[in-house]
Amino acid sequence: DLSGGIQRVAIKHGCAPYGNAKARCIVWTFPDPVPIHREPLYTSRRDLVEKYPTYEDRKSFWRLPTRYASIQAQDYSGDYPLIHTSGRLVEYEGGGEETRSNPWLAELQQFMFAEINPVDANDRGIKDGQWIWLEGPEGGKIKIKAMVTQRVGRGVVFTPYHFGGWFQGEDLLNKYPEGTAPYVRGDAANTAFTYGYDSVTMMQETKASLCKITAA
Repeated sequence: DLSGGIQRVAIKHGCAPYGNAKARCIVWTFPDPVPIHREPLYTSRRDLVEKYPTYEDRKSFWRLPTRYASIQAQDYSGDYPLIHTSGRLVEYEGGGEETRSNPWLAELQQFMFAEINPVDANDRGIKDGQWIWLEGPEGGKIKIKAMVTQRVGRGVVFTPYHFGGWFQGEDLLNKYPEGTAPYVRGDAANTAFTYGYDSVTMMQETKASLCKITAA
């Protein structure tokens, strides 16, 4: 808006016109106004479940039953106390099959890893660069290297989602046709993630779950 009209209205209402205003809309096909927070199905913040509950289970969504509240009702945080989230790396893209096959990029990121806060690592006797097991509450587990860093807060574990070619600690190199294996292989973060489905975006929940970590 080159006239500055929108900016003046935003400032008049106490909002910076370049970021801190909150969008509000109602879409007739959406179950919620946007935005609204609903606590993840697997959460360590049981105090937030009552305030921000998930949806009720749906008997038929695109002809399939979809679970929400029945999963969230169970508290897994005693055995799986750490929040598990995933995200991107600069060097790789998507599932990483193509970029991990690039020798220059592969040299920059040679191992699948988990970022762990120093306090959480110390409590579990885990050192930087050590092999660890990361296990999710549905039983999926991955063998990866520990990156002990203050980039993540206490109680949070971050894993990149660009890796594959291992399954629960086993290198699947012998499954690749000759000459097709990426230079870098590792356990996929999604192996340790859990059930969850957003009916609006039709995406799986692979950004918010729980886990536990132990030395391998």
